[in-house]
Amino acid sequence: MSRTVPGAPDRHVRFESAHSLQASVARLGAATQRRGFMPPREEAMIGHVAADRVVLERHVPRTRNPFKPAFAGRFVGDSGRTALVGRFGMHWSVRVFLAFWFGFGLVWTGAAVVLALAGTPRAWLLAPVGLALMLIGKGIVALGRQLGGTDIAWLSARIEAALAPEAP
Repeated sequence: MSRTVPGAPDRHVRFESAHSLQASVARLGAATQRRGFMPPREEAMIGHVAADRVVLERHVPRTRNPFKPAFAGRFVGDSGRTALVGRFGMHWSVRVFLAFWFGFGLVWTGAAVVLALAGTPRAWLLAPVGLALMLIGKGIVALGRQLGGTDIAWLSARIEAALAPEAP
């Protein structure tokens, strides 16, 4: 069963397991395909599953979306209960790229404003370039999130199914 951690953003989640820590790791690992040289030909949950680190993402054949959400978390056990806690978010390398992209847009715009205030002729023409860079970046992120919009629900359903109790 999935529920949001109180006081945390929507992307922080906790999946309760009806099994022991070792059994939960084994069950989720069995439902996950390892990342390999050749990607699966069908839609699948791929990634790495260990007790201290779980990284999962949805693989859709013939598509590539670096802005799609992936799950990163770990198993925790307390008072005889096991849970998978973590968050959904973009890959760290995409976040670094976006920090550089938006940072460059801010620096460009700031430099153009400083040059314009210093009296450089036509420096005000440079400011829209930085603003355009930031708008383009925002549009790319919005498109990537739109394309990966169902990934969180899809991954959550697969994780919940793997950690669910056995049917009688």
